[in-house]
Amino acid sequence: MALQKGNADIPSDLTRQVRELETLIMLNQKIAMQVDLDSLLQTIVDCAKDLIGAKMGGLVVVDEDNPSQLRHFKVSGVPPAEELPTGHGLFMVPYRSGQAIRLDQVPLSHRVHKPANHPRMGSFLGVPLKSFDTLLGSLFLAESPHGRHFDQRDQDLLTAFATQAAIALESVRTRDQLARILVLEERERISMALHSSVAQTLFLLKLEISRCQEHFPQSDDESLARLKTMQELAEKGLRDVKTAIFSLTDNRPSGGLAGVISRMLTEFEQRSGIKTKFLCTGTDKKIDPTAVSVARYITHEALTNIHKHSRSDVAVVTLSIKLEETILAIHDMGVGLPPSRPKPLSYGIRSMKTLAQRIGGEFAIFSDDEGGTTVRVILPNNVKSRSSPCIE
Repeated sequence: MALQKGNADIPSDLTRQVRELETLIMLNQKIAMQVDLDSLLQTIVDCAKDLIGAKMGGLVVVDEDNPSQLRHFKVSGVPPAEELPTGHGLFMVPYRSGQAIRLDQVPLSHRVHKPANHPRMGSFLGVPLKSFDTLLGSLFLAESPHGRHFDQRDQDLLTAFATQAAIALESVRTRDQLARILVLEERERISMALHSSVAQTLFLLKLEISRCQEHFPQSDDESLARLKTMQELAEKGLRDVKTAIFSLTDNRPSGGLAGVISRMLTEFEQRSGIKTKFLCTGTDKKIDPTAVSVARYITHEALTNIHKHSRSDVAVVTLSIKLEETILAIHDMGVGLPPSRPKPLSYGIRSMKTLAQRIGGEFAIFSDDEGGTTVRVILPNNVKSRSSPCIE
């Protein structure tokens, strides 16, 4: 469509809209090129400032798990903040209200409580950082270009940009979360492989060496000395493997013992097809991390045994958290323990017992009167030694 030369407003307005659209497309491409969250956030605030032509800009993102706290704070056009703000400033209004805010001058009530080194604000424009129905934070600008006030066009343009930026932010968050899950799953797979193969083999090797020591003549000092060295090496290897297993699993985010067990049961049910039930009483906020690690290991080991040996179609886990101790029990409705268990105890049972006793706990495993097997452990909530337990 040909533009009329006699009307200067139409081409000027269309030209501005075209330029704004081109700028949005270019900025979205620039945002899409960012590979890590920190760079993405800084690019968003830089691009927002340049898009409107403001002297300064800022972006705040709240914590995903605790929206009352801030997770990220980025600025552009002013020196970066040395620490996160308290979250009570004018910049939080768009997040809390879900609406844009535009001021020709920051009110005095907001100026008097600013830090001494806070830059001059002047006019202010803030919009919510929102992805679909989820509020993530706020995107804001200060000191409008050329001394003019921010107008409705600036607000609409920044809102459109914030929508695209929020979608990009959610995409990066999702990607990073999936990557973390894959890493945790791989760590779990490696730890299980170490447990079921290397650790089991070393334990059986120790048993074979013990049998050899019993049958060698006591007069054969050289052979007995070599067997003793082999025994010590096997024990050291087993301890090292167990330490490696715990280093692989202890970094998994917990969110409390109850949350850990709940996730384990969900994964176990999906993997085994065995139905699960979880009963929990008390709060797990004060359980020592070492006790959490031991309880998690015992739960994993007991569930593995249920899957392999019990022939049960259901597993029930109860967690009773008291003032000074936690009682954990894993039940099944299967065939129960064999009438005469081999001595010494199987590696898995011995591992659970050793770990519980290592931190001052108690361990028991028994067949129920109505059928099935129960693994029960009592662990102290406060463990004196916080070093990662390992099995000898």
